[in-house]
Amino acid sequence: MCSILLVEDHLDTQRAFAAILKSWGHTVSTSDCVAGGLNFLDNNEVDVVLSDIGLPDRNGYDFIAEARQRTPNLTAIAVSAYFTAADQQRGNEAGFDMYFAKPIDLAGLQRVLERMSSPAVGNGNGAAARR
Repeated sequence: MCSILLVEDHLDTQRAFAAILKSWGHTVSTSDCVAGGLNFLDNNEVDVVLSDIGLPDRNGYDFIAEARQRTPNLTAIAVSAYFTAADQQRGNEAGFDMYFAKPIDLAGLQRVLERMSSPAVGNGNGAAARR
């Protein structure tokens, strides 16, 4: 299964989402802001980052752009209520691999994470290589 960093500032959403991911067998760490997420990545390896876009100290676009500099092969998934074509384009430019709108299609996300966990698809550490 995947090692996941979940960056979500709404505490109830963070707790519920983390519980779901853990119930699927993933290891989940959380942060409620960009600074905390970057600090975590400086000290830990993860396969996947799931990040909200609207965060209190900066935004998810800034976060993933910096995260990519530190961990280029990271798989990054935006999870946000901001889901216009322009938002998706900005996410792609910042370095997100894919985008899930809130409310999240949990079955779809579960399928993506299962594929990433498959050794045939993974990059050696269980995560899919950046596309």
